[in-house]
Amino acid sequence: MRTNALPACRIRTVSVLALLACLALTQGCADYRVEMRSSDPVKETYEGDTMQAYAWGLWYSPQVLTANCESEAINDVVVKRNYLHDLASVFTLGIWMPMEITYRCKAPAGDIGSFPEAPGPRP
Repeated sequence: MRTNALPACRIRTVSVLALLACLALTQGCADYRVEMRSSDPVKETYEGDTMQAYAWGLWYSPQVLTANCESEAINDVVVKRNYLHDLASVFTLGIWMPMEITYRCKAPAGDIGSFPEAPGPRP
């Protein structure tokens, strides 16, 4: 009777391990996006960096992510966390929490010029 139970136990173990391997290789991610109502980016590509929080948010690297925008305005910001970021946060018990921050700069306002004056009275 034990000989029949052993293969069933192995099949279950292999099935559970295969399921865990599939779940580990499947990446889920969460994207949070903040955007201005009148979206007008300078370029379509995003710039940014991976920010990391250490010791449950006591300090960050980089401390501040500075945007180099000529227009001095940000069009939109995207905050991404993927499966590996979450896994790192869980395994380190929150001591290290990485997150990807990207942004696009807003296009500078066009120079409209002065409003044309109304023509004067005819002589």
